[in-house]
Amino acid sequence: MKNKIAMLHKQAEEKRAIVEAKKGEEILKAEEIAAKHRATGTIPKKLLGCF
Repeated sequence: MKNKIAMLHKQAEEKRAIVEAKKGEEILKAEEIAAKHRATGTIPKKLLGCF
């Protein structure tokens, strides 16, 4: 029983790490795009994705 619980905790931790890594990559990508726009002085064409 303890092994099963430990296995579930390990799987949850792995999934959590994957989500955190993806979030970090998305933030890095957004920062790179923002830096590019600041450097060129352009305005992003897609301001709001939900409209």
